[in-house]
Amino acid sequence: MGNWWNAFFVAVLATSLIPSTRCIAPIKAVGSKLYDTETGKQFYIRGVAYSVAVTPDYDPLANPAQCELDAALMETLGVNTIRVYTVNYEDPHDECMRIFADVKIYVLADLTTPKTGFNRVKPEWTMDMFNNYTKTLDAFAKYDNFLAAIVGNEVINDVDTTITAPYIKAAIRDIKAYRDGQGYREIPIGYSAADVEEVRLASQEYLVCGENISSNADFWALNRYSWCGDATFTSSGYSDLNDDAKDYPVPLFLSETGCQLVGKREFGDQEAILGPLMIDRWSGAVLYEWREEENSYGIVSYNFEASSISFTATETRPAYKPTPISPDFQSLQSHWNTLTPTGTPSSDYTPTYTKKSCPTSDDSWSVAAAAQLPTIRNLVITTKPTASASAAARSSPVEAVAGASPTSASATTTTDPGSSGLSSGAKAAIGVSAGVGVPIIAIIAFFLWRRRRKNKQAASADSGPNYSEVAQNTRGGGVNEFYKPEMEGNPVSQLHADDVRQELGSQMLYQLSDQEREPAELDAASRPQELSNGPSVRRPSRDGRL
Repeated sequence: MGNWWNAFFVAVLATSLIPSTRCIAPIKAVGSKLYDTETGKQFYIRGVAYSVAVTPDYDPLANPAQCELDAALMETLGVNTIRVYTVNYEDPHDECMRIFADVKIYVLADLTTPKTGFNRVKPEWTMDMFNNYTKTLDAFAKYDNFLAAIVGNEVINDVDTTITAPYIKAAIRDIKAYRDGQGYREIPIGYSAADVEEVRLASQEYLVCGENISSNADFWALNRYSWCGDATFTSSGYSDLNDDAKDYPVPLFLSETGCQLVGKREFGDQEAILGPLMIDRWSGAVLYEWREEENSYGIVSYNFEASSISFTATETRPAYKPTPISPDFQSLQSHWNTLTPTGTPSSDYTPTYTKKSCPTSDDSWSVAAAAQLPTIRNLVITTKPTASASAAARSSPVEAVAGASPTSASATTTTDPGSSGLSSGAKAAIGVSAGVGVPIIAIIAFFLWRRRRKNKQAASADSGPNYSEVAQNTRGGGVNEFYKPEMEGNPVSQLHADDVRQELGSQMLYQLSDQEREPAELDAASRPQELSNGPSVRRPSRDGRL
């Protein structure tokens, strides 16, 4: 009886001393909706496109002091999501992710970088791109407030660039396979599309079509800027968007939205997006943008010259106080304060999925319905089965790779049976718990051992567990082997001034003339540029058309 009571006392005390690591519940895509995995409530994005400096390599999630200032103001605004276009997987993100989690803000991150985007003219899906994307996924998968990952932004921006569609879909397939193979939770992987009427609907259909559903996007998002001034649900074209969303099998949301024509922003689109007109088919929107730039789309300003901000990962990064821009900040705040959609609880929602046929090729879509997806030569994705060894966790990576017919060489998948199958968030929690709890448990166990000795119990009679071993083993066994040989052929070249690849950078953009390609700044009245790897600097023309 004494030994049982001692063991019970140790367990209870140890449990009480282990800190909780979750202050925000992960979001999961279920059918065409997003859900809070703890409450079962439907989740709607009230987001802002978040950046602090315009340099392409600046990671806004690696400056905790700045994150602290911005997160506090975002909380008063009613933000629950930020979209971040560029992150550096080598930078530390724990503090900023914790800061945003503390105020219930999720992070929607693009996996691309200025040097690993899709080439629109000569598209490819390479080992270099795969490695960079998966390293970014590795860096963020452990965070419960990591909402979703975007594999491409506005890659398809006209009829000619529809040739990139199979490469985008191949990237989604392989990143999803890697995610599942690593035992991560089902972090949604999807695409952010340009609002080009000729190709929008075909792009929307293509990324969720076909027999192999493990190659399909987990969500489809759109950058839309058509609700300007006194526009209405019909005149803005949002009614057409909503019609096209009927029976769509995965979540839809606007990954950039807004309009700036007359000096102040009305945000009338928010009433439609987060109101009864659209909440059944759409999951919210990301407002473009947080920081004020020359395009006047920002809702806060900083007291610095953005062009002078450029830091490396080892430098101390200063923080600047964000100042709300009136009346835009207050106007958006008042809209969001009254828009609190509840949607459908997960307990009342049973998704149905019907496989969709792929769009056929025509004058506005160059991809044949039966087109094979490209693969990466020698790519091997290692599967780490879950603790329950569910068929989905084991077979999804295999299906994703095997389901696509190779164009260069087939990829293969192996299984690592030594994994516990715990999500990285769970492993992080166990690691923290073990680090804090093991020394305390050891001290308690020592005193209990002395007590037993004084009661003349034999030292060998100590039947309590070795808590150090328990903590270590709970973390999961084995180190995952992930084989990433070099891609055969020419490596991805560095970006240069005449490259056809569209890259991040909102101040210096590329315009193509008949004779040459040269960087040029766009004025406020010019047509917005669609970038494949960064925020679109959307500047509607004066008549409100894009």
